[in-house]
Amino acid sequence: MSSSLATPLSKCNKKALIDRVPQLRAAANKIGLKMIPLQTEAHCGRKGANFNMILAGCRGTGKSTFLNTLIGENLEEDTAPVTTGQVRSRRFLLVENKFDLDLTVVDMPDFASKIDNQYTWLPIVKYTETQFRQYLIQEEQPVRDKIKDTRVHVCIYFIPPTNTQLSTLDIESMKEIAKRVTLLPVISRSDTLNRDELLNFKAIINKTLKEHDIDVCKYLNDGRVVEKLAAHSPYAIIGSNALYKNSEGALVRARKYGWGMVEVENPDHCDFVFIRELLMSENMVDLVGAMEQYYNAFRTDFLRARIRSLRKNDDTKQIPAANEDGMESYKVYSQLLSRGSQVQFEKYSGEDEVLQKEVRARLESYRMGEENRLREWKKRISNIQATHNSDLEEDMGKVKGLEKAILSLNPDEKEGLKQIATKAFAGFGITGDQESIIAPSLVVS
Repeated sequence: MSSSLATPLSKCNKKALIDRVPQLRAAANKIGLKMIPLQTEAHCGRKGANFNMILAGCRGTGKSTFLNTLIGENLEEDTAPVTTGQVRSRRFLLVENKFDLDLTVVDMPDFASKIDNQYTWLPIVKYTETQFRQYLIQEEQPVRDKIKDTRVHVCIYFIPPTNTQLSTLDIESMKEIAKRVTLLPVISRSDTLNRDELLNFKAIINKTLKEHDIDVCKYLNDGRVVEKLAAHSPYAIIGSNALYKNSEGALVRARKYGWGMVEVENPDHCDFVFIRELLMSENMVDLVGAMEQYYNAFRTDFLRARIRSLRKNDDTKQIPAANEDGMESYKVYSQLLSRGSQVQFEKYSGEDEVLQKEVRARLESYRMGEENRLREWKKRISNIQATHNSDLEEDMGKVKGLEKAILSLNPDEKEGLKQIATKAFAGFGITGDQESIIAPSLVVS
């Protein structure tokens, strides 16, 4: 009986839900909706916010100076020794108008400092995906009151001001980083380039990014943000820890030269104010939203990899497609989950498998390329050797022919030829027994 009532009841509920779709209409009375933005502002003020960024790039590109300039204070430099390939995380609490920002800055001090820098980007990518995985595991716990969000919101990649083509390291690093976090390329120390060189270098970078399908700020889809990115990206920045008085008598951060002064916060001199607006004052919330989209993509791939790991010995259940009922997907996932070990899940790293596959594929491609190069080199050497052997055989044939001709001469002709040869050898400083070594057939027995 209960089963017979289930279908009509579910249909009624479905119809009732459809009928309850809200219609847009103006409120007849003042009910306080205009206070919601103020409530949100007050809530954010009490709770504060956290923001996590990665500063990536070669040593000497001004990452620490940029951070000091961005925050407006000269932060104490961490002089502790760093292990090769280690990612360093530093945390700062910034307070402005009673609003707290928990800022975490991650960098890799020895980035691209090795002889072989082919996979220098791997620790940064590893760190980014580790934060995603840790957050996902925290979400799955019964108690989530003390959940910590260390997911990376943006990666600022510092490009040296070379005004030439981007290096293979920069291209590969940005390509891998952009797959996992919002990428923001900047030209460091841009005051070393004049205006024409800077515009040319920006065009080179944008063209290279487009050719290699590297997305800059992929999930920032707001029209105004896209316009600002198109106008200024890649951002040409200047950093400075020193304060000077400008022509108007104001104390500003700047770099001073014999010919004048370059102000960091002057938009006519560099793009620092624009990137600060993007990161801090105008689009920080947009960057947080973009990070959520990267995280959702990671979460989908991670959970699918987890299910594949469980289903290795059990093909009785099929994973429902993404467009099917979410409850069916949850039931299949729960059944598979109950058959596995939770400890194994916590040890399993879905992104590790993906990274290992990528690295193995790259190593295999590199190995095949080196083998092909060695084969071509060996073939070239063999051709050169064959040519030299042929020339040598031809010369030996000529020598033997001359020896036969000399042997066929009578003694008087040999004596005359010997005198001619002796005079010729004397011109080269060859005398005595040496001529017998050089021309044994001329020696009269």
